[in-house]
Amino acid sequence: MSSSMKRKQIIQQHLENDQTVQVNELAQELSVSEMTIRRDLSELERIGVLKRTHGGAIKEVSRSYEPPFSLRRSRHLEQKQLIAREAVRFVTEGDTVVIDSGTSSIELAKELLSFTHLTVITPSIHTAMLFTDHPTIEVLVSGGMLRTGEGSLVGDFTRHFFEQLYFDTFFLSAAAISSESGLTEYIQEDAAIKRMIASHAKKTIALITSDKFEKTAFARICPLQDIDVVISDREPAAQLSAALHSNHVEMSIPSQQGENL
Repeated sequence: MSSSMKRKQIIQQHLENDQTVQVNELAQELSVSEMTIRRDLSELERIGVLKRTHGGAIKEVSRSYEPPFSLRRSRHLEQKQLIAREAVRFVTEGDTVVIDSGTSSIELAKELLSFTHLTVITPSIHTAMLFTDHPTIEVLVSGGMLRTGEGSLVGDFTRHFFEQLYFDTFFLSAAAISSESGLTEYIQEDAAIKRMIASHAKKTIALITSDKFEKTAFARICPLQDIDVVISDREPAAQLSAALHSNHVEMSIPSQQGENL
């Protein structure tokens, strides 16, 4: 990852935690000039991550803003890896598994390389490529329109592909999860395909890092009642926890982080 990308990731993390950043403080922390920080803030403002203010910036993100894939993939990586290892508990040799195009799902795909006999279906070029040299796992790639920079496939062709198939387990990522909105995604096309896949799966398991709790993105995937399990790196706060319980959704937490429910 480039030094510029690393700085932008740190800036976004500060915005996530504090809602605001100051140029002079970032310059000191990151050992670069204030001009460099201003340039980083301008670039992040251009893609909709923040709004520049005098001497800094504030978090102001549109619900339809999708952070670049390269940033999302490395963000909260340790939590995603913990979630992936927990998700493997829900996979049995011989299963037919759908893995969506989210960054948490890529970490799960890496864990599935240890299996011998699976059928993996995915709309993600990144995920499919991980299985290139596996001798016995069968991989089906949906086809469709390639989203540049994302490595995911969307559109009518993708939807028609999944409409013809039925699955044991769908591992679903999302931009956000909320007690009121359920699971939501940045892009309507992604949400529509995920919603359709969930309707064809025996079990739908959401892989959600805790930074997405009680947030709402642009397009609804499904209500909480349509998923069976949420796997995350920690317990949600009371309101979301109660909503999951009332909708009979199992909450699963990696044992390394405490309880495993």
